[in-house]
Amino acid sequence: MNRREVLGGGLGLLAAINVPGSHALAAQALPPRDGVVPKRYLRTVLDEAFLARHLQPANAWHPYPKAADRDGWRDVPADVVAQLTTRADGWLGQDWPQLPASLFLEFRENGNRTRYEQRYFERRNRLAGLVLAECLQGQGRYLHAIADGVWHICEEGFWGLPAHSGMQRSGVGLPDVTEPVIDLFAAETGVTLAHVHYLLGAELAGVSPLLPARIAGEVKRRILDPGWQRDDFKWMGLGARKEPLNNWTSWIASSWLEANLLLEPDPARRIGATLKICGCLDRFLEDYSADGACEEGPGYWALSAGPYLDCLAALESATGGALKLAGDPFVRRMGRYVLDVHVADDWFVNYGDAHARVRHSPQLLYRFGRATGDREMMAFGACRAPASGFEASSQGRLARDIPDLLNVAALRGQARADALVRSSWYPALGLVTARQQAGSKAGFYLAAQTASNARSHGHHDSGSFIVFHDGAPVFIDPGVEAYTARTFGPERYSIWTMQSGYHNLPLVDGTMQAGGATNRASRVKVDDGATVTMMSMDLATAYGPEAGVTRWDRTLALRRDRGVVTLQEVFQLQRSVPVALVFMTPRLPEPAGSGRLKLSLAGSAPVHLNFDAGTARAGIERLPLADAGLRREWGEALYRVTLASLQPMAQGELAITIS
Repeated sequence: MNRREVLGGGLGLLAAINVPGSHALAAQALPPRDGVVPKRYLRTVLDEAFLARHLQPANAWHPYPKAADRDGWRDVPADVVAQLTTRADGWLGQDWPQLPASLFLEFRENGNRTRYEQRYFERRNRLAGLVLAECLQGQGRYLHAIADGVWHICEEGFWGLPAHSGMQRSGVGLPDVTEPVIDLFAAETGVTLAHVHYLLGAELAGVSPLLPARIAGEVKRRILDPGWQRDDFKWMGLGARKEPLNNWTSWIASSWLEANLLLEPDPARRIGATLKICGCLDRFLEDYSADGACEEGPGYWALSAGPYLDCLAALESATGGALKLAGDPFVRRMGRYVLDVHVADDWFVNYGDAHARVRHSPQLLYRFGRATGDREMMAFGACRAPASGFEASSQGRLARDIPDLLNVAALRGQARADALVRSSWYPALGLVTARQQAGSKAGFYLAAQTASNARSHGHHDSGSFIVFHDGAPVFIDPGVEAYTARTFGPERYSIWTMQSGYHNLPLVDGTMQAGGATNRASRVKVDDGATVTMMSMDLATAYGPEAGVTRWDRTLALRRDRGVVTLQEVFQLQRSVPVALVFMTPRLPEPAGSGRLKLSLAGSAPVHLNFDAGTARAGIERLPLADAGLRREWGEALYRVTLASLQPMAQGELAITIS
């Protein structure tokens, strides 16, 4: 099968979907009543009888050209071939990173997960890069290096990360090789090796027949068997205790599904496992925000909605196109979300553990748009793609790199257009976005979210907002520091980036928002007019009873007619206490007259924060940033501006203008 046949069938079936481009304001094109697009669950359209008729045998399923199919790889642009083979040449003769027990134990002993993960992902990144180079060149130059990488990884005691070793019954620590558990990266390692086996199995057998046999045996022992035999992994959503699911489910399911379709030797179990995986995906879809938004933020979209699309594509391909799944309206809404939260350039509307700067795979954006019939999404993917070269995944995600690589030529031929949506509204997540003018970065951009403080990867930040001006940040959500043991432990909300006091929210006598599923802004209303996009809410329900907040009405508005953002706070408390409004900014704040702060950022026009000096006084705190990820986004420091009441208040009104 050559590349042209791939694009005409299998995963290439997605290219045949021809749905007219969506309206520029997709979130406004909601159905009447509750604005919910119905979800289509896989087990309602797929059963054992259907798979028995349509599921192609493992040796007959050809989702991509194998390395020996030279015609299938010839359409990859020459500059990409040169880039990837040059990179692979640099690895030849190099020692592979070692993963000693002492490094694995660092997470248990001091909470550090970075040092082990750097070497772990370097192994996988190198293996994926060598495999891609061999497929592109086809001369056998990289086979022995690939064999080394395969052998190193097969010898690892655990394919997952130390931070996830607590899934085993023996708890956090060294892996128990007698109990294989499936975390995100064990599954991803399994599908990577499954694709190595598929693409280069015959060539590796020429090096040693034990290599493809070892791959098949290890993937079966570590992924296929426990996935089939166990129902108690929380990410499956199959236990009696139903816990909210997140990106783990779709991400692991996509890896497990493709590994199962490629390597499961028993036809009956291959069908049964496919159905079980579809059941897990249905539970994931049940918990996915009813409006199609990714509650974990745009950074996690590629690891949540993205793998869900990968699953649909694999199912369509493996059934020879008998299933048409990706064109479902709700799947389209899942994709459309990432366009609606794009601010400008690499900036996205972040909340929770999502970063503000995101580099989604342009090919994933393009393929998601093509699969769902969203031409604007296809154009956005093309717009985000570099004019030359190829952006391979940084963690060796071979299952993503293969379709991305095979779509480079198509992506370069796609019309390009940036995603600068005028406004959008996601009622289930309580997320609104609005910009001064559709298709332009000029002027103000406002976004706010009112989601629960108990959502996956969430912070205590319901009702917080962000503001950009001319595509540059003004008031921001700091994001998240590098993950450590504290990030997902009982001390999570002792971390400053997780607390409402470091988001753009009120402090009531120093009291911050509380956690819990019921702690979120209420009575949320959105009005999107020609000259004003406005959101109102009651923040009282996001604070615990100790705050003593009877009512806190917050109204945010982008006023296009005046070119400003306004914030109005009207509150009633159970007692007179000091109150303050917090504003987080990467800009240098400086007094600029009574009731006015000037916010400066190199390369950007200054913005002003205007308030009533007779009601509040401004305080400025510089927050040096030690975390490397936060420094990459914001620079050496952030500033925490507080507008504090001049005296204790039991009720009152605060009016702010950002100009």
